[in-house]
Amino acid sequence: MSRICLDHQHMGVPHHLTKQFYVVLSVFFILTDAMARAQVNVEPNTAVLNEGDPTELLCRYAHHSITYCRIEIPGEPKVFNLSPDWNKTPGFTYFGKGLQNGECGVNIQRVKAINNGQVKCNLGVEGEELSGTIDLVVALRPKQPAVELMTKADSEGYFSEGVTFQARCIVPDGRPAGNITWFLDNEPANKPLGQMEFVASHPANTGLELATTIQSIKWNLGPEDNGRKLICRSHHQTDRESLPPQEGSYTILVRYAPIHKEDTTVYGLYLEQTVKVNMTIRANPAPVIEWTIDGEVVRQGEQKGRFSVFEPEYLGQDMYNVTMIIAGLTLEDTTKTYILRASNALGTTDYNVHLSSSATPPSSGLEIGAIVGIVVAVAVLILIVLLVLFARATGRWCFGGKSVKMTTNETGNKAQQHGQSVALLETPNGVTIIPNNGATTSNGQKMDHDTSDVQRRRLSTDDSFEYATDRESSVYNPTTIPLRSVMASAGGRNTRKSVDSDNPTEQADLLTKGNELGIPESRFSRWIPKDQREILEKQARLLANRAQATKTPEPRPRTPTPSTKGPAPAVPTTAKLTTRSNINVPTETEI
Repeated sequence: MSRICLDHQHMGVPHHLTKQFYVVLSVFFILTDAMARAQVNVEPNTAVLNEGDPTELLCRYAHHSITYCRIEIPGEPKVFNLSPDWNKTPGFTYFGKGLQNGECGVNIQRVKAINNGQVKCNLGVEGEELSGTIDLVVALRPKQPAVELMTKADSEGYFSEGVTFQARCIVPDGRPAGNITWFLDNEPANKPLGQMEFVASHPANTGLELATTIQSIKWNLGPEDNGRKLICRSHHQTDRESLPPQEGSYTILVRYAPIHKEDTTVYGLYLEQTVKVNMTIRANPAPVIEWTIDGEVVRQGEQKGRFSVFEPEYLGQDMYNVTMIIAGLTLEDTTKTYILRASNALGTTDYNVHLSSSATPPSSGLEIGAIVGIVVAVAVLILIVLLVLFARATGRWCFGGKSVKMTTNETGNKAQQHGQSVALLETPNGVTIIPNNGATTSNGQKMDHDTSDVQRRRLSTDDSFEYATDRESSVYNPTTIPLRSVMASAGGRNTRKSVDSDNPTEQADLLTKGNELGIPESRFSRWIPKDQREILEKQARLLANRAQATKTPEPRPRTPTPSTKGPAPAVPTTAKLTTRSNINVPTETEI
């Protein structure tokens, strides 16, 4: 308190005014608390019900128990003094948690129209009486909505095109006031609307206070508005499934000049025949027709030369069919200028018409056949691309002969010395060796081919069932013979034991030599080209000869014959050493 006083003194406020300020503030808080304690809470503040609905109205004093509860309901002749045990008036009972809890309420089983108004509750609290009010609105269905014209029509009830049409909807005598929604032919009107107004109304001899709702609508009329129904629909508290919203309506009639159209071409007319030229126009009222053909006018119902014009035929919804007949259409007729003029009280409109002997108008875009053809072509192209990718990935068809280079461990060292290489062609049966020309043997002799076409198989794969015979291999041709026969005749590997060989060791060594040709082991007959076969035969014979030369035993020394001339001089024995020549081995392999 002293701090506040010091602040006020510092601010220049006299001390006696500061005391008055705090006195007023204290009184204000006391009154506020007293008002809060004296306030009666009501639930609900406003109840909107239809006639015959049940409801529960409650008044509550939260700070203390109450000694009595009296409720006044509009239209009822007496005041209800309610308690949990009270049940004297049928249709009205006590509602709440008891007087000791400060609650005073009433349960109305069926609300009547005369109950509309303020419900007042009086509570006895510590010798005083506190009161509260609840607005009870018993809904009363309004009368039928009405559409009132603010823009007057002509004597026949028509409006002209372009006129600003204005009307308003009136929903009278509702409780509470109803709402309004506008429609054109059961579709939202989407037109400019005025602000909704609510006006109090007191029907005569009823004593009721009701409300009337008013709203206006306005827009410029066009040909499309002719014959449309303007609907004003009211929405109210009393609407039920059995009682749908009420509505009022007005049918709009509009007169307008014939509607303009772009230039028209009539197709499918046959030369040298009588043809009908038909045009459809929209107008209200009915138009009067005349045709101008290269400057010559033909009115409806007239015939001039080969041209006849008929009166318009009504099709409905302001649509009229106009017909002109040409007897014996000529090619010159298709080049003439035709002008159709339609007139009524609202105006005149000209239409340019062209004649054509073509069956159909030129297409402005792709036809269906062209679109289908493009789609099919794209699908075929995609299929071809997919097949090519599949063949390349699986090595089928034209991609079955691809080759890849690789280096083997056996041939790495010697091949680098002699610069030899072997190309292996991939086939369904394995790998075929492709020769490189210009190679030489270890003795310096030039060979026609340094290697032969040889197929390599995986020993763990049995493809005899899939490929049946090596005659189906891609390296087979009518000049090839089995590799086994070549090796048998040359003494190479993969042959049976020669009946002419007496030395098994020599035979085994010959097979070992044959392996140095680079011919793989195989369980099947191999077919190779004739020229490659000759090369293999030469290499096999060369190796066989070298093997025999290596195995030839040295000749026994002769026993010296005694001579009378004396002992002959000793002849030194020379040991002949045969050095095994290196075999040319390929350095690279193409797979």
